[in-house]
Amino acid sequence: MSKEKKEELKRERLSRRDFLKNAGIMTAGTAVGAGFLLSGCSQDAQGGTEAKLQAAEAKPWLPEKWDKETDVVVVGTGCGLAAAIEAKNAGADVIILEKNDWVGGLYKTAGGHAILGGTRIQKEAGMQDSLEDWFEDEMKASGYRGVPELIRTYVERGPELIEWMESMGFKWYPTVGNSSPEVHRVGRSHYPAANPDVYDAKPNSPMSFGLAWTTVWEKKLQEMGVPILFKHRMKKVYREPGGPVLGVSAETPEGTINIKARKGVILCTGTWTDNHRMAQAWDPRVVGPDCFGDGGTPADGTLFVDSAGDGHFAAAEVGAGFSDMSFTSYIYLFYGSRSYWGWEPPDFKTAAYYADGKGIPRPAAFFERVILVKNDGVRYINEMEGARKADPAKGEAGSINENPEWPYTAKYLSLPHPRNVWAIADSESAAALKWPIEDLKNPNPKKGLMFDPACIAIADSIPELAEKMGIPAAELEKTISRYNGFVGAGKDEDFGKTALFKIAKPPFYGLKASLIRHTQRNGVRVNTKSQVIEQADQLAGYSGKAVDESISIDQEKVIPHLYAAGELGNVMGWRRPHGSLGNYATVARIAGENAAKESSWE
Repeated sequence: MSKEKKEELKRERLSRRDFLKNAGIMTAGTAVGAGFLLSGCSQDAQGGTEAKLQAAEAKPWLPEKWDKETDVVVVGTGCGLAAAIEAKNAGADVIILEKNDWVGGLYKTAGGHAILGGTRIQKEAGMQDSLEDWFEDEMKASGYRGVPELIRTYVERGPELIEWMESMGFKWYPTVGNSSPEVHRVGRSHYPAANPDVYDAKPNSPMSFGLAWTTVWEKKLQEMGVPILFKHRMKKVYREPGGPVLGVSAETPEGTINIKARKGVILCTGTWTDNHRMAQAWDPRVVGPDCFGDGGTPADGTLFVDSAGDGHFAAAEVGAGFSDMSFTSYIYLFYGSRSYWGWEPPDFKTAAYYADGKGIPRPAAFFERVILVKNDGVRYINEMEGARKADPAKGEAGSINENPEWPYTAKYLSLPHPRNVWAIADSESAAALKWPIEDLKNPNPKKGLMFDPACIAIADSIPELAEKMGIPAAELEKTISRYNGFVGAGKDEDFGKTALFKIAKPPFYGLKASLIRHTQRNGVRVNTKSQVIEQADQLAGYSGKAVDESISIDQEKVIPHLYAAGELGNVMGWRRPHGSLGNYATVARIAGENAAKESSWE
């Protein structure tokens, strides 16, 4: 083609582009609605080369070039590792992206147990269970807000995890517990047993954390030759308009790269609990000066996992729909510390420890011995609500002191910002509770018990304690005097607390409450194959006429070649008890199997 002809074609394209713009087709509103179509197109301020111009005109949803390509791209190394193993087992070439420089994500720090029913281990332990009983209990645990088809799929495929994990060197503890008896009629909590030849156990325990799962999977993937690309943060999913997902872009230390996924992209990117704007959107109560995310050492401004919602945003950009995420998370109130997990040494290779539980455990005796005061120095609740057990007869489920709808947490969330809540005790109660006094006097938020000096006040008098806590001294003195009077009379006239201990002997201790957002529920809508459902298809759910509303979630339109699993995917319902690893692993395996079966989009 002559130079003159090329210039003529270029003028024609620019002229056509101006016409469309003047006709209002490329309005701001259109650009927003079609943003995912155009964002992959690199714009050259000088017009770029002819080759780039032709490519952009022909397929603006594609990047200028693919830097890597494979069959399946898995994003995230929590349950994403399980998805990658199954995709590779099914014959697909796989690449895994991980934004950190280590494997595991929040999965690595999980308590380690999986809720599974109808398993071989239950039978060997002499327990009787059935899949139907388990299904009914899971529906109850979700508040009957779980999608029945998804819960059914989990129940039918879940028991396979026992043998599947064992085939890779994983060991299960022979005793099955029941971490949520208020909803599970029999024990279904399966824990990883210690296996020092493969992974580390909990300190001084025959059992292990989620570290056991991710270590086994990582070793298996190394044997299979599946690469894990560290410091690769997925930023975008490419999708042909109305068609399949084509690949992803990722930020790396060397710059942004584009990876083609011929068969599918599996998003296992976790949650958004560290993203205060996402939390604000779903539940404004859970954000504020004392809100810190689920992990790391936030006292120095660094979270070991950045739960920012990467997968949520990328999926939304290509048309994914979301389920109800108003249960933003479980709410933990820590006292004296602002950190969730700690490590010794901090290498992410050994099991983490529960920092607050290790420093200031919160058994019933804690709430008996302390009073809780808000920023005006006044009590606001019967402290024993923090130790009360769920009552199934009242429709209560889960742990009272972590679910945002029960009084202990709800009362805290109802307080205005800035929340300045402190647990106060005297030296006798501190001794009875076995508080580590020297560590409280010399707090270090970056190691050990991870106490934070901003969350600790110690003084020989109540006025001095109030000053350190930023609370009116006169009001705090009045509150403690009134409370001590209740102790002497044997009756709490304000809140009806029955376990009463005086606050009288110095030194006095104040431990500030910090809010931790833990384990977000729901997210991207998926079907029983772990395929992501198209948001726009929900418009078909309204006709203006009475219709049969029993349509299965599997009949809804999906985004071809896009899958999701783990905390990102919608499986668990509004909320449920802990022990989610079995569910996450199961749906991730399903995602891997099905992505590998896809035909190449090329």
